Amino acid sequence: MEELDQEKLTPLLRLKYHNSIADAVADLGKPEEIGKVFAGFQKYLYQQQAAA
Repeated sequence: MEELDQEKLTPLLRLKYHNSIADAVADLGKPEEIGKVFAGFQKYLYQQQAAA
């Protein structure tokens, strides 16, 4: 999953928060928590939806 490598998190946050990591931390929490959430939600992005 190269699109969502952990190293892409900082540039994404800079883009979203107009180059202010401090604003991202204020909104989202400690950097280590942001990283855990970023890594954790990725598995859901590519899961196949169960057939209805």
